[in-house]
Amino acid sequence: MQKRTRNLIIGILLGLVLMGATGLAVYHYWAVPRFEKRTEEAVKRATAEEEADASSLSKRAADLSKQADKKNASSQSTAKPGTDSVDKLSAASEQALTKRLKEEQFVGTLLLVRGGQIIYNQGFGYADAATKRLNTVNSLFQIGSTQKSLTAILVAQLIAQGKLHYTDNINQYYSEIPASYHITIRQMLDMQSGLGLEAKTPTAVMTDAQVIARAIANMHYSAANQGKQVYQAVNYVILAGVVEKLTGMSYEQAVKTRLFAPLNITNSQAGFMWDFANQSNHTISYVSGPQFDTYDKIAVETTADMHSELGTGNIYTTPYTLYQVQRAIIQGKYITTDQLAQLRNSSNGAYGGGVYNYGSYIYSHGVKDWQELIMTIGSDGNDAVIFMSNRAYDYDNARPRSQWYWDFLENAQVQQ
Repeated sequence: MQKRTRNLIIGILLGLVLMGATGLAVYHYWAVPRFEKRTEEAVKRATAEEEADASSLSKRAADLSKQADKKNASSQSTAKPGTDSVDKLSAASEQALTKRLKEEQFVGTLLLVRGGQIIYNQGFGYADAATKRLNTVNSLFQIGSTQKSLTAILVAQLIAQGKLHYTDNINQYYSEIPASYHITIRQMLDMQSGLGLEAKTPTAVMTDAQVIARAIANMHYSAANQGKQVYQAVNYVILAGVVEKLTGMSYEQAVKTRLFAPLNITNSQAGFMWDFANQSNHTISYVSGPQFDTYDKIAVETTADMHSELGTGNIYTTPYTLYQVQRAIIQGKYITTDQLAQLRNSSNGAYGGGVYNYGSYIYSHGVKDWQELIMTIGSDGNDAVIFMSNRAYDYDNARPRSQWYWDFLENAQVQQ
């Protein structure tokens, strides 16, 4: 009995040993390699996934970089010149300019262009003192009488198209004008028609046709002044009417279509005064004088007054936009340079085609409701002084003041 029990125990132990040995063999020769294979596959799969993720991130980064480059390139290609502050003057030149501007109590923006490059473009003082909004290079100002240079170009375009002639008498368009049968388009462009106007500022908004009718009803004719240069804005009111008759457009449409659109100019850069207050960069006009501090008294132009300045003084622009348009005129964008020379055929400071013409430059001055423009541009369009203020100061002496700035432009030292 004891022997049988011992043999049974030995058998069980041998079985356990055999089972353990078999398990070890299975583990060593099958399980371990299979596990290692799976582990290796898992590692490879994880590595591949990581590499894929890395590749994806790298590709995304490259895509983002390309998008950024494309965006930057697009931004650079669409960035408008003249919309950033510029100061390339030497310390000595800037000191001289700053001294002059302080003497004039300047509030506004000054643009200086030499050799086709902006060397100075800075704003001074407040565009709106109440809100502490400063003048900048993008501030908008009235151009006043300088608008006549644009009206003259519209007339010259019609002449270039054969729809109008310098020798045409105005009676072909407005026979009710006194002596209209022997007043020519040329004489009206050059302020030599003998026509004048004395009328109070209207109190009600009028259509263009009503503005013209009112001008004709209140104008007078002086035979003694015909052929002599006597500045009378009414000449350009009537010329604006001629533009409307021959283009089939309103004057505003003609300006925007024929002059602004070719340069991609928007209302935020230039437009008509009834849209002025809607622009974020518009300027408030301040009255100057010894009895007023700089921002004491605000000048307000009525909408009726704005509309009454048909063809003569109801446009606003930024300084650079005005330069852009005037340069386009000079360089043949709207009419050829020969046609421009025919329009502006005067010299020695005589008025012709909406500006005062000198041998090497043109000059224009505009004042409207305490906003002032002094504009001097070289004969090739590459040099310019555009002085725009929302607080007109000593405007009766604009001509000698303009000469100072022109001389400064020619002699200013620029940083290298």
